[in-house]
Amino acid sequence: MSAELELVQRCARGDQLAFAELVEGHKVMVFTIAWRLLRDRGEAEDLAQEVFLRVFRGLPSFRGEAKLSTWIYQIAYRACLEELQKPHRRQQYVSLDENARELPFADPGPGGVDLSQTLDHYLSKLPPHYRMALTLYYLQDRKYQEIAAVMELPVGTVKTYLHRAKAWLREHVVEERCAR
Repeated sequence: MSAELELVQRCARGDQLAFAELVEGHKVMVFTIAWRLLRDRGEAEDLAQEVFLRVFRGLPSFRGEAKLSTWIYQIAYRACLEELQKPHRRQQYVSLDENARELPFADPGPGGVDLSQTLDHYLSKLPPHYRMALTLYYLQDRKYQEIAAVMELPVGTVKTYLHRAKAWLREHVVEERCAR
């Protein structure tokens, strides 16, 4: 039996130390997913707690067909999407349609804004599913197959999301930076 399945079984039996170990091993990524998608630290912290409650409740049904991290990140992604569907969360995102050329976006501020703030500004304009794909691929170094499992999408769709998001960022971040 793998160490991962053993940890899950210990958690399912009510071993609090095992669950603390599970949370410790995944809390940063769960928070990162929530923060990247919700764009609010307080909401991300609250949602991360909700995710681990869902994980705890769902542990008896975890069969080990996917990696534990994939299963947990999938729960986090779904929870974020549910939160984003709430009426008070309605936001406007840019279209990533290949035909869209004139896309609205706010100026990130005076020339003193550093690149990470500017990039974060533009990432916030992307729809959640594109931000999720970028976060998992570039910030968490996940493979296409794991991203596809987390997001419940075909691998080809994940590649398309990454391609479109990168193209949009390249067009709006790099070109604007060069024009200044």
